[in-house]
Amino acid sequence: MKRRNFSAVCAALLVIGIMVLPGVSRAQQSTTQQTDGLSVLGSVVLSVLHFPLKLATCIGTQTGAAVAYTATFGVAGNYDGGTNGKEIGEVARRSCTGDWIITPEQVSKDYYQ
Repeated sequence: MKRRNFSAVCAALLVIGIMVLPGVSRAQQSTTQQTDGLSVLGSVVLSVLHFPLKLATCIGTQTGAAVAYTATFGVAGNYDGGTNGKEIGEVARRSCTGDWIITPEQVSKDYYQ
């Protein structure tokens, strides 16, 4: 008898959870903007220009960071007796993060508001 009640409660919680979940996901979505043909075209053109620049910046910074890290290995840094490796690593990491492809939503948000 207890097992049947437990199964019924679990089934009821599952059904309630499934019914509530779509409402929660809809409530979290912000108002989306229409993506028109110009936004898609702008996304393609800007991504074609942005991707090689981002790639060159990432590779160049990684190479420069490797040289700087090797050249300053063991040299005291700006903070509490540590080395410059932490700062060099942060600069190298930040150069490769962020968006590599520009989406139509980003174009419409930046250029059509």
